[in-house]
Amino acid sequence: MKKIYSTLLLMLMAAGLFAQGISFESGTLKEALAKVKAENKLLFIDGYAVWCGPCKHMAKTVFMEEEVGNYFDEHLVALKVDVERGEGPMIKRKYGIQGLPGYVFLDGEGNVVYRFSAAMPTELFMKEVKLAIEYSKDPNSVGRLAERYNTEKEDEHFLKMYLGKLKESKSTNYTHILEQYLSVQKSIDESSKEMVVLLSDHYEEIIFGGMADEIIQRNFGSEAWKQYIRKDIREAFQNLPKSMIEKTTDYAIAKKDTSILELALARAADAGIKVDDNQRKRTYTFFYEKAGMGEKYKALVRDNNEAFIQSVDVERLRNGYLNVMKRKAEGDTQALASIPHSVRASQQISAMVYCYAKFARTEQEKKDVRRWMKVAYDIIPGDAAITRQYATLLYVMDGDKEEAIKLMEEAYQYSLENENKRNVSIKKDLELMKAGKSIVLK
Repeated sequence: MKKIYSTLLLMLMAAGLFAQGISFESGTLKEALAKVKAENKLLFIDGYAVWCGPCKHMAKTVFMEEEVGNYFDEHLVALKVDVERGEGPMIKRKYGIQGLPGYVFLDGEGNVVYRFSAAMPTELFMKEVKLAIEYSKDPNSVGRLAERYNTEKEDEHFLKMYLGKLKESKSTNYTHILEQYLSVQKSIDESSKEMVVLLSDHYEEIIFGGMADEIIQRNFGSEAWKQYIRKDIREAFQNLPKSMIEKTTDYAIAKKDTSILELALARAADAGIKVDDNQRKRTYTFFYEKAGMGEKYKALVRDNNEAFIQSVDVERLRNGYLNVMKRKAEGDTQALASIPHSVRASQQISAMVYCYAKFARTEQEKKDVRRWMKVAYDIIPGDAAITRQYATLLYVMDGDKEEAIKLMEEAYQYSLENENKRNVSIKKDLELMKAGKSIVLK
C-alpha cells in the first residue's frame, strides 16, 4: 500500500510540475524558430543574465504561474537566452535586446513582431504578451509587411501602413523604410501638419543627408511649421541633433560606409559639437569596432595600446591601491568614499584590451592581449571583476587553461567575500571552463 501511495504521490507531483509555468525550449534559436513555423505559433525570447535580479524575480514568480504557462503552451514557443553566453550575444545584437529582462517576439521567419522589457506584475506582463499575439495575427503585422516590402516598396499607401505598424510594435532600425516612403509619397505636402507629425513620430530614425533631413532643413522655423509644433512635437525636434548624430553613426556602421560617418562628423561640427582630431579618432575607433572591421580597428589602436601600457607604472599604482584598501579596512572615511586612480587605470586597460581581443587572430596578437591584460590584473590584486576578465582572456586567447581556471576560482572567491552580485555569473563561467566548453568575451 505504501508503494502504491508513493507512486501516486510522485505522479501527482509530476503532473503539478508539468502544469506549472512557462515551458522553455532547451535547443537553439534555429530549432525554436523551426518549431514556431511548424506549429504556426510565435517565438517568445526571454533575454536575461544570470546576475540580473529582475530576471530572477520574473523566473521565480510570473513565469511559474499556471495560467501564464497554459497560455504560452497554446500560443507560443518560449526560449530563454543568456545574453552573455553561447549564441546569446548574437541574439542580443540582432534583435536589439537592451534592458533586462528583455522580451522579443518573433514570427517563424525571424521577424520581430513585438518587444518590451522589465520585470512587472502578471497582469501587465500578460497584457503585453496578448498584444504581441494580436499583432502576430494581424494580416498587416510587421512580420507580414516585411515579407511584402520588396515587392510593394513603391506603393506609398503600403509604406505608410508599414511605418505605422513599426511604431506600434516599438521596432527600431527602419530608417530605410522611412526614407523610401518619403521618396515615393505624393499625398503629403512637406509644409503640412501631417508631415510635421510624421517626422516627429519617427524622429529617432532620421539621419543626416536623408530626405527627412532635407525636409526639416527646408521647413523648420517656417511660418507653416510654427503653427503645428506644439509641446510634444517640440520636444521631439529638440532631441533631433543628438538623435541624428547617433542614428547616422549607427546607419554608417550598418552600411560600413565611412562617407556616411564623415557626414555625421561634419554635421555635428555644424551643430556646435567639438570635433577635433582626437574626437575624430575616437569616432573612427568606435566605427571600426562596431562595424566589425577588425584589421582597420587594430591598425588604428594597436600602437596606442602598446604605448599606453608601456607608460603605466604598475608598481606605483599597485602600492597606491593596496594602501587605499588597507585604509578602507581600517574604516578611513575618506578612503571609503574614494575610487583609487589605480582602479580607473586598470578598468581603462581592461576595456581597451577587451575591444582589441575581439579581433585578435594571430599568435602575436593573442600574446599581446594576454600581456596587456596582465598589467590590469597586476595593478589591483584581489578585484573580482578584473581577475575574472584576465581569466577569461587567458582561456579564450589560447593561454594556460589551468591558470585561467585557477584565476576564475580566485575571482569567484573574491566575489563571495565582497558580496559581489556577479558571483553567480562568475560561477557559471567557472563551470564552463572546468567542463572545457567555450565562453564568450563580455
